[in-house]
Amino acid sequence: MIKPNGWLHRRSNGKSQGGARLWVIILIAAVGVGYLAWKKFAPPAPVVAEATPPPATPPPATPEPEIVKATPTPVPAATPRPIAEAIPAPTPAATPPPLDIAMVARNPVLWPKQVTLIAPAVFPIVINGQNAGEVKAPVGTVLRLLRVGAQQVEVEYQNGRHLIPLASTDLMPRALATFRAMGSTLSVATPPPVAATTVAPAATPAGSPPPLGDKLKIEVTVERKRLDAVRAAGTEGNAMTTTDKYNYVIKVQSREFADVPPLDVEYVIFVERQKIGTKKDADTIERITGKTKTEVLTKKTAAQSMSTSEIVVHKASIRQGLDTTYSYTSGGRLKVEDDILGVWVKIFREGHVVAEIANPSTVKSRGWQGKGG
Repeated sequence: MIKPNGWLHRRSNGKSQGGARLWVIILIAAVGVGYLAWKKFAPPAPVVAEATPPPATPPPATPEPEIVKATPTPVPAATPRPIAEAIPAPTPAATPPPLDIAMVARNPVLWPKQVTLIAPAVFPIVINGQNAGEVKAPVGTVLRLLRVGAQQVEVEYQNGRHLIPLASTDLMPRALATFRAMGSTLSVATPPPVAATTVAPAATPAGSPPPLGDKLKIEVTVERKRLDAVRAAGTEGNAMTTTDKYNYVIKVQSREFADVPPLDVEYVIFVERQKIGTKKDADTIERITGKTKTEVLTKKTAAQSMSTSEIVVHKASIRQGLDTTYSYTSGGRLKVEDDILGVWVKIFREGHVVAEIANPSTVKSRGWQGKGG
């Protein structure tokens, strides 16, 4: 009985020793795994720098380098360059100014010899110096151009000089064609520029008319009238004489919107004087001159009429008897009659002509001062 119990005791003791070894191995493995995990995830250990003790003998001091100042090389004086004269840029060619009526009026070279009506125009009919009505010239009528003004042109129609509106003619298209044919190189004087200054406007007296421009829209007409009341007849030797008297009525009319101050009116009447018993080449031309003045031309009284001095016209003829016939051995005329050739009127403002008329226009060839041309 003792043996079996002793065997059982040894087997149980060996089994307990084997279990102890297993637990030791598991423990060692767990410690190893934990160490490996700690090595992988643990933060690095701080590095502690140990102070290096100073050497017992200090190293020899490094000598400072000796600075040698370099002597600057003298720079030779620069030779001055010649100053080139400024060459002005070429002036561009001036652009020709646009063609307007002011330029046309100042340059007769642009005036055509004729103009054509592009709108009807009304002209007075004068027969023997008297106004017998008026005629309306239709569109397309060709007129001889005499003078160009700011708003009107003077033309010749049926041997008379008349002022008509510039816009009623084709003056500007004709002048433009001439201007382009000249290459648009017409030299026009351009006034120098004036510096802008502020000027207080002058006080205008109450009731005084506004200032007028240099150009006035003035129309003038003339009409010859016969003064029948002063006709007389008589005899002188063998000649029978008749005397008639005439005058001209000058009408001045303003086309301005403002009042026009008084204007000076001057005229010259041309009368051909004939003398009985002489030939035609012995006739003389008498110049009857005169001056007058208009009143202020207003909107209500835009036109004024005035008369010239009287013109005495003589007629003479030799009376022939029933049995006697008279004649001159020199070939002189037995019958003569003075002839009123026409009148020339000029309207002045401060010495400048603002309007004029010659009826007929041929009398202007005798000259305003009697020098002809």
